[in-house]
Amino acid sequence: MGIVRTIRQSPLFQSIENETAESLAAHCRQRKLDKARELFAMGDEANAFFIIQKGWIKLYRISKDGEETIIHVFGPGESFAEAAVFSDRKMYPVNAQAVEDVELVEIPRNYFIKKIEEDSRFALRMLGAIAARQHYLVQQLEQVTNRTAPQRIGAFLLRFCQKEPGTKEGSLTVHLPYDKLIISRRLNIKAETFSRALTKLTPYGVEADGRSVTISNPKALAEFCEVDFKDIPC
Repeated sequence: MGIVRTIRQSPLFQSIENETAESLAAHCRQRKLDKARELFAMGDEANAFFIIQKGWIKLYRISKDGEETIIHVFGPGESFAEAAVFSDRKMYPVNAQAVEDVELVEIPRNYFIKKIEEDSRFALRMLGAIAARQHYLVQQLEQVTNRTAPQRIGAFLLRFCQKEPGTKEGSLTVHLPYDKLIISRRLNIKAETFSRALTKLTPYGVEADGRSVTISNPKALAEFCEVDFKDIPC
């Protein structure tokens, strides 16, 4: 996927003009990371932020006891590390690692800040997009805090569901985007209880086979997880 197309498809830049996207793309570069490679470490200088073209990136911290806490996992089309670029400290506050093989567009801080200083319309659009992102992240945090473990897993599955040829009418399929251990940490569920929590979704039509999950009654699952069925992407 080309850099201009990647920029245009990112929620952060969807409202900018084609000329601006092309100008921005001319100052960006594409990067590839193998699975488990670190993109940056907490405390590194924040000289760029990123848009994912392919694969998944997790942002995480390591506690004093050596426990890993996943802040968020970003996927194709999503941008991350913008806040670090805007910060006066100019440092990444977390670590970033490739969950799967990843392709990225790297957007340099210097040019991005220069563009904001020169173009007030561009600056306002960026503020609006970042505010919307913060609102979404707050909603995600509230969901993790207020929902039971089965509800968190169910909501996660509904986010990634899709219709596939040959499946029963009304059924949906989910191909887990990354390892169950990372999913459990992302949802703040103990790894040893993840499978038990997933089993509790059987009455709502959920059946797992490795990294493939079938949802035969998505409406019932959405109701159980307190998710608006109209918000399900498929």
